[in-house]
Amino acid sequence: MDKIKLPTQRFEGIPTSGGIRDIVDIADRLEATGRTIYHLEIGRPDFDSPKTAKDAAKKAIDDGFVHYADMRGVLELRQALSRKLKRENGMDVSPENITVTVGAQAALTASMMTLLNEGDDVIVPVPCFGAYPGACTILGANMLSVRCKMEDGFILRARDVEPLVTDRTRMIVINSPNNPTGAVIPRSEMEGLAEIARKHDLLVVSDECYERFLYGGTHVSIASLPGMSDRTVTVGSASKTYSMTGWRLGYMVTPPWMTSYANRTHLLMTTCAATFPQYGYAAALDGAEGDVKIMIEEYRERRDLVAGYLRQMKPLDFANPEGAFYILISAARTGMDATEFCRYILEEAGVALVPGEAFSYPGFVRMAYCKPKDYLSAAMESMKSAVAKLA
Repeated sequence: MDKIKLPTQRFEGIPTSGGIRDIVDIADRLEATGRTIYHLEIGRPDFDSPKTAKDAAKKAIDDGFVHYADMRGVLELRQALSRKLKRENGMDVSPENITVTVGAQAALTASMMTLLNEGDDVIVPVPCFGAYPGACTILGANMLSVRCKMEDGFILRARDVEPLVTDRTRMIVINSPNNPTGAVIPRSEMEGLAEIARKHDLLVVSDECYERFLYGGTHVSIASLPGMSDRTVTVGSASKTYSMTGWRLGYMVTPPWMTSYANRTHLLMTTCAATFPQYGYAAALDGAEGDVKIMIEEYRERRDLVAGYLRQMKPLDFANPEGAFYILISAARTGMDATEFCRYILEEAGVALVPGEAFSYPGFVRMAYCKPKDYLSAAMESMKSAVAKLA
């Protein structure tokens, strides 16, 4: 009877929450007692979705777009994405090679399921979004970690990637701007990564969900570089750029040779994304640029506010992020490991952070500054007092 209670053996290797569950449990317990808890652990934009998106989705409901969509996504959205990719990313992509997915998570999983065989090696820079090691494990692929260093701004360097390439290497996963570091890969390094992929005939999955969250540097889509469009899957999302996390819409741009296979994988996973929200996303792509610019400027100010406070907390070290809305902080000089430090700051200051184990990077903690500036100021004042007690 015990056998029927066990999941597939692949689940034994899937990374756990890395201490997140412990932090959430403590936060819930403290809030139940009336304590004020500052939630800086959640990577979710706090802005409303654009009015143009909401109006278009409402109209789509009223117009009867409440049934299954084309499994690839409604044509109007794929056409809008094609225009966006040309305008913003320098990519000339036919709507036929764009698949709308249930968030970027589905796009990442579907692309890796389509391309990876059991035993393949996948090069992944760490720290990284937890979905990458999880997908490698469940697909039976081997994740080879490239450690990005704080003293180098957590930037992925091509020189650190090539030594890991073997005959078994099939894919490189990149994420710029990065979750959880906010690092932005400069063009010179992106060109170096492209050269490695071409030289060793590697595939690339490029997670570009935070592409508009830039405070320094320039976003470069690796698929726009010479010889890369035919070996790269580009993944994007409505969630961050347009603060549409609950709409659950993402997309993957696939090379023509891969598109039919990726669509089959996507069909097996979800059939199609919800229909009427796709009309809202299409409207946002063509008509919400003003909303995006206002949001990004606000996040720049939030980044500067939080970084200014952290510079006053001497036991802590960090690299100033150039993108996304996260800061990765070293807890090494506190004498605690990351989970211990998160527990201390939560209990002492009421500030919830995420241990670096969740991102394959022990010893560090992630802070998400997705809150209004007055909220952040209160959180950082409380955290500053708690950290001062460690001196």
